[in-house]
Amino acid sequence: MFNQNRIFRVFELINFLKAKPSKGMKTLVSLLDISERSVYRYLDLLAELGIIVLKDEENRYFLPANTDKQSLPFSDQEIDYLVKLVQSVGNQHNLSQSVLQKIQGLTVANVGAENIFKAHLSQIIFNLYEAITQKNQVILKNYYSANSQIVSDRLVEPIAFTPNYEAIVAYEVSSGENKYFKVERISEVQITKGNFKFEELHKYNKPDIFGFQGTSLDKTIELDMSMRAYLILKDEFPGCKPFVTEMYGTGRFHFKAKVQSFAPPARFVKGLRGDVNVLGSKPFLKFLEKNKEE
Repeated sequence: MFNQNRIFRVFELINFLKAKPSKGMKTLVSLLDISERSVYRYLDLLAELGIIVLKDEENRYFLPANTDKQSLPFSDQEIDYLVKLVQSVGNQHNLSQSVLQKIQGLTVANVGAENIFKAHLSQIIFNLYEAITQKNQVILKNYYSANSQIVSDRLVEPIAFTPNYEAIVAYEVSSGENKYFKVERISEVQITKGNFKFEELHKYNKPDIFGFQGTSLDKTIELDMSMRAYLILKDEFPGCKPFVTEMYGTGRFHFKAKVQSFAPPARFVKGLRGDVNVLGSKPFLKFLEKNKEE
């Protein structure tokens, strides 16, 4: 039978592996604040639960998009025990109420990773909404940066959510910049007692289809993609879907759109070598060449 710490670790690991991009072992060690040996033990435990963790070409871990079809194989007795364990934590853990709302009264068939993941994100969104309403600074705990591959705490003043609550636009105190933070990369939101101090510097520019904030859509991206690349694109960046045309009979897909920065689509292209061909845009090709070692 699981003890409560192991249960919460399982939920946390599922959350991190569901959130894009894929995570390397060092990143998982930092996010979970445990040893590398312990991370391997929890990966083995997920396998025992029937949840298969995959690796990408760079040996980083992730859970595929269809993870929600897998279920944690708890018996009815284990579900009752799980509820009691979570209740025993009281309000000491930020996931307690979220988890209870999702598992209370559910059957074995629908107690799954997707439910827990959504509950986790719902709690983060709720806390950010409260902070925006009350104008409180917050700490984004263990935020995972896809650019630097660094996990760190960020003191910010939240401004607004992007469409579909995929990200929060916030003023970062340390850098003095308005930034875009992916909700699924936030481990926890800690609301501080400090009120907004830089409200006059808050700015919100609508992000492009890759989630980058800027002032003008002046850069063109044109791609030829495999089916695999297209499925990953529409899953990770849903706003791109209207700009994709299926090339019937070829198994290929054509994408062309205006963006505000080459950096996000460049990361997408570099992560799918062999599945994506860059067409047309010479500036984008130059950007890829210049940043190929990053």
